[in-house]
Amino acid sequence: MQTDHQEDQILKTLLHYMKGVGPFSKILSDLVKTRKQWCPFTHKDVGVANDCYRGNPSVQAVIAYIKKYATCCRYLDCHPFVVQGIEHACHNLAVPECMSSLADFDTHVKTVKDAVSAIEADISDKLGRFTCLECERLDEAIECLSNYCFYASVVMAVSAVEARIIEIVRKNDQPLYDSYFAKATLGQLVQLFDENQHTEAKFANLKRLMPGKHKPLVTLLNQYRIFSAHPKAETITIQIADAILKLSFTFMIDPATCPYEEEELRCT
Repeated sequence: MQTDHQEDQILKTLLHYMKGVGPFSKILSDLVKTRKQWCPFTHKDVGVANDCYRGNPSVQAVIAYIKKYATCCRYLDCHPFVVQGIEHACHNLAVPECMSSLADFDTHVKTVKDAVSAIEADISDKLGRFTCLECERLDEAIECLSNYCFYASVVMAVSAVEARIIEIVRKNDQPLYDSYFAKATLGQLVQLFDENQHTEAKFANLKRLMPGKHKPLVTLLNQYRIFSAHPKAETITIQIADAILKLSFTFMIDPATCPYEEEELRCT
């Protein structure tokens, strides 16, 4: 039985939890297994009491987890129609007037479970390319965005990308990394992949490590990291922060940018 504090921590670190502890299908099953004893569904004479349903912490926990899961699915670029179905079911679960009985609740939960089963392997595959630290940074970026901390969200999202680029370079050529990039900023690392920078032959192999489609992407990410981390008088809106988070995930879930061995990706 999870305490409220433990549930809150799992919710805030859902990417990392799903990677290392258990899939969302298991989380959801655990959340609803005692539902027949929940107060909203024990009023046999009046059906589901709206106020009771709206204020029940167990019901609200289910809704919060499904909502957060749908958000993670969108950033992980899962099938959009499946994610849309999860969001629609979550909306119905949040409306007490949609619940005349436990059967109604179970119908919407089953819709979510069916959708989860359709994309769970995809999520597992993508999270399998993230290290624990990368999951933690991306979890925090999502939390910052949901709490309207847009500058912090951008900084955390791009820090995950920066950590990935560092590992791409370091793992390919440790001596060259130690000599030229061990203390480099993200901007300096990005310059490595500019065809007009670091043109010496010794950098040729490193320059080929960055997929061409991601070169403008990481330049953009670095630019908005600078705007967010330093007083540049640039406003970071929710639209910008959301876009940067999505682009960060785009870079991170690409198999071509994952430099790790299987052992390094095992959750500790």
